[in-house]
Amino acid sequence: MKCQICSNEKLHKFLSLGNLPPSDGFLNENELNKTEVTCPINIFFCDNCKLVQLGHAVNPKLLFTDSFVYTTGSSGELVKNFSVLAEKLTEEFSLSSKDLVVDIGSNDGTLLENFMKSDIKVLGVDPSKAAKLALKKNIPTLFEFFNEETTQKILKENGKAKIITATNVFAHVKELDSFMQGIKLLLEDKGVFVEESHYLKNMVSEIEYDSIYAEHLRYYSLKPLIYLFEKFGMTVFDAEKISTHGGSLRVYACIKGNFPVSENVSRIIEEEEKAGLYSKKTFDDFSKRVSENREKLRNLLFKLKKEGNHIVGLGAPAKGNTLLNFCGIGNDTLDYLAEKQNLKIGKFSPGMHIKVVEESQVFSDQPEYALLLAWNLKNIIIPKLKEKGFKGKIIVPIPEPAIF
Repeated sequence: MKCQICSNEKLHKFLSLGNLPPSDGFLNENELNKTEVTCPINIFFCDNCKLVQLGHAVNPKLLFTDSFVYTTGSSGELVKNFSVLAEKLTEEFSLSSKDLVVDIGSNDGTLLENFMKSDIKVLGVDPSKAAKLALKKNIPTLFEFFNEETTQKILKENGKAKIITATNVFAHVKELDSFMQGIKLLLEDKGVFVEESHYLKNMVSEIEYDSIYAEHLRYYSLKPLIYLFEKFGMTVFDAEKISTHGGSLRVYACIKGNFPVSENVSRIIEEEEKAGLYSKKTFDDFSKRVSENREKLRNLLFKLKKEGNHIVGLGAPAKGNTLLNFCGIGNDTLDYLAEKQNLKIGKFSPGMHIKVVEESQVFSDQPEYALLLAWNLKNIIIPKLKEKGFKGKIIVPIPEPAIF
């Protein structure tokens, strides 16, 4: 295999999570006896450009299908984040009704709604069924994958874009060269491309192995992104760390030379160097910590279950399915997964086949323990659960299994 950015063939494998099903591939009851598609989740480090990446890229048409049930609007954290981002971009780059904002992987249109409030022209591009929700809200959306070919359609019908966003999707792209060529073609000369991805620095320091799954082909630090954009005649001119998804990196890029480079760029690279993000040893150590977390969590849950306790899962996020499958935690341990998102309720989790029920069932059943799979929102979720009357104890699995 070759590095997805620099084509280096000497990659260092440091972690394997085994063969896992797509983390957003929830099943209907009549699908439970069918053989699920799985793919190897092996993670590599490139010592040339410093990219961390999956060794196997699944055909995106197998991932972003009608079984893909993630919707941006279901996350209060993301709704708030996108509101702030839209306001910031509108102000900093003086957006007006003459400008076009294109959101790649626009999902249900949550981000674009904020621009529409200011009468800014928008266009979403998304191949999943979540895009149908955007269309219902009258948000112009192209129901396709973004690439060089799609760009030609957009240019013909809409012209060039002042702002292009790709939030929590840039790490998913399989045909990266075509995607980058499309960005460069679509962007105005003084336009800006903004991407947000889960930050490798947080993943390593907080042992966030549950964020590793088939949709996420690359795990970004800043230096590989700079390498990538320079390869296509673009410049990373600013970057900032944000709190979403347990820690993310937001990067601003432009056609080379069009914006001065912020001091934030060199400062973040210095922080990454100190954190060891460009060293193989860091990732070998990470792998050991992942194995230790797995054993601690399994031992804790199996002990509680053996003692006769009822345990449920709180939330059914994609990251939770990585954790459940890798740790071998199934419906013999968890009674069910409690969710608020309607598209998941009544379905079964990929791999472990745990039923997803309405969150309200937790308050009527009052199990002794609840495993918080959306652990990155613990400071929001735990107080709300207690406020609503949940009397049980809550287990947070990452970075160290702990009972609250």
